[in-house]
Amino acid sequence: MRTHSPTEFFPAARLQKARLQTDPVADAAVEGLFAEHNFRQLNEWIAALVRNDQPVPDEFASSLSRYFADTSALPEWASRRKMQQGAAFFARHSRPILSILGCYSLPYCYAAADGAQVLWLSQRIRNDARRRLAETAQFLLEVMDKNAFASAGKGIRSIQKVRLIHAAVRYHVNQSGQWQETWGAPVNQEDMAGTHLSFTYIVLDGLTKLGFYYSQEDAEAYLHLWNVIGRMLGMHEDMLPQNLKAAYWLDRRIRERHFRPSEAGAGLTKALLDCMTETVPSAMAADFLPSYMRFLLGDKVADLLAVPAGKAASIALGPIRVGNSISGLFNQFNRSPADQITDMLLGELDGTGGRTGFSVPAKLRSQTGDMRL
Repeated sequence: MRTHSPTEFFPAARLQKARLQTDPVADAAVEGLFAEHNFRQLNEWIAALVRNDQPVPDEFASSLSRYFADTSALPEWASRRKMQQGAAFFARHSRPILSILGCYSLPYCYAAADGAQVLWLSQRIRNDARRRLAETAQFLLEVMDKNAFASAGKGIRSIQKVRLIHAAVRYHVNQSGQWQETWGAPVNQEDMAGTHLSFTYIVLDGLTKLGFYYSQEDAEAYLHLWNVIGRMLGMHEDMLPQNLKAAYWLDRRIRERHFRPSEAGAGLTKALLDCMTETVPSAMAADFLPSYMRFLLGDKVADLLAVPAGKAASIALGPIRVGNSISGLFNQFNRSPADQITDMLLGELDGTGGRTGFSVPAKLRSQTGDMRL
């Protein structure tokens, strides 16, 4: 992988070029499906593939067979040792990370006004936020499993499916007549880099804000694992931050370039909050969740997403005091609202296991003491 000097982390010219770049490999597969008139069978076909060592069915269209063959290898620079260390890091913090996913990572992506347009136009999130949230959590758990990249694992197949979905979304949005060239290409390389940050740098920042402590070595291993995933999702190598310093600068560049108020960002955030407050039906929880989101995002980003300022916002939510402050507020619950959101995600995944072949790991499902909120 290319090494950046401290003065050239993700220059503006590179990021602007990346807004016009997508993923030719996956795009060719989707275009081939349309050309062969087999696209309607895509969901049925890819649902049949679950394990990494499962052979591609003979019924697959030729373009789809080529795609699955060409995208199954790990990058040459991938370190199995670091990947295992990154997966172990996730396992230790899986429940708070799921909470961060819903209340920090996703709205972080919505704050990038141009990138949020593809999510807004596709309507999948605003029309069925709960299912989309569960699908994201499912992908996370599949690629973070300790055996994700073993022959009997599910990580490679899961990555291939998501990469194909990105290409399908690009195809449909481009055909819709609603896309504006000023936004760049749908699901472009810069926006994929922002999404990559939401699973790496933003997750690590969220853990720090919540008072969880970890070594730099573990954090770098977690980043390395996600760099492997990002490359297999079709990201260009020079868009992958190779260390935490590079991730910091990429986050800063994207915020400066794209974070601003938008109808798409505010609408997606509202759909997300509505989904979570419906899941945890309590007046106190409904007040806590936007405050929790504000705490993680910071007021500046929360304001541009129109996140309500609840009563709980006046509480001192510092990294050390957050656990004691919130547990005192919600002593009437067996579990805090943030923990209930995690439980909702896991319950939703268990509910879809019959369709997707996914099931929540028993250890994660029964875990009760990992959350500090």
